[in-house]
Amino acid sequence: MTGTPPPAPTTGTAGRTVIAYTDGACSGNPGPGAWAYRLEWPDGRVDEAAGAEAATTNNREELKAVREALLAVRRRIGSDPAWIVVVRTDSLGAVNWLTGGWKRKANLDLFPGIDPLVDRRVRFEHVRGHAGHPGNERVDTLAVEATRRLMEAVAAGAAGGDGGSAPDRGGSPSGA
Repeated sequence: MTGTPPPAPTTGTAGRTVIAYTDGACSGNPGPGAWAYRLEWPDGRVDEAAGAEAATTNNREELKAVREALLAVRRRIGSDPAWIVVVRTDSLGAVNWLTGGWKRKANLDLFPGIDPLVDRRVRFEHVRGHAGHPGNERVDTLAVEATRRLMEAVAAGAAGGDGGSAPDRGGSPSGA
């Protein structure tokens, strides 16, 4: 996203809930992988982003997806207490590590950047992966595509290309 974000909608309780779909993907575990999110705003706007890393794990990317989604939400709504953020993920790990259900044993470097974002406004919902849920399917596609692009860039670099890759953090108002 560039520039000043649009104002957050302010009409009614239903107008103050944003749905954040998140997913992580990894080709090999560890291996190249990516995170992705999709934000569905009550005014109909959709924001999507994805980013990739050459050496990571699936659980790490699942957590990064939640972090990036919550950061994007905060950029738009700030600390307005009237908002509700529903994070829908197919990762039981992300849900349980971020709500205190499971003991944290790995990826400990990520939690200090996520924990402050998980306040009383944030609710987690587990959705079954690869079960036809449109929002979850979309973020899965975004994460897999980001992983594929990174792998292609690395392969091109090995063949004499530049091999560079940057996260795609552009918003997608059309949801495409």
